[in-house]
Amino acid sequence: MKTQQEILSSLQQFSGSEQYHRWSPLFPKVVATDGVMFLARECCSFWLLDVVGSVLPEFNSEEFLTATYNKEQHLFTLDDGNGNVLYAQQISLPTFPLDEIKLFVTDGEGYKVIMLPSEY
Repeated sequence: MKTQQEILSSLQQFSGSEQYHRWSPLFPKVVATDGVMFLARECCSFWLLDVVGSVLPEFNSEEFLTATYNKEQHLFTLDDGNGNVLYAQQISLPTFPLDEIKLFVTDGEGYKVIMLPSEY
């Protein structure tokens, strides 16, 4: 597995997405960008996409959300983009290689798009 610095450096190359990806039939109205799929593969973190996908129906009316996982706090949060936490869940994953990851979730045409902040 790559180091945290190598992964963070690789993530900086993503500034848009050529296509959207569906990673699970459980979440047909949620797609991920090229950068998010790279993150999921490199960090073995499809679980993160599953967590985001599973809580999104509760916040369908929100046009923009920020999903954050903090490894030290063992905390996944979903907020409204202004720091107002809408959802929080304790998740302990000591093998996750990053100290923290932040993703954006925005409205697409009939679906939600999970993206890296650099792809926004």
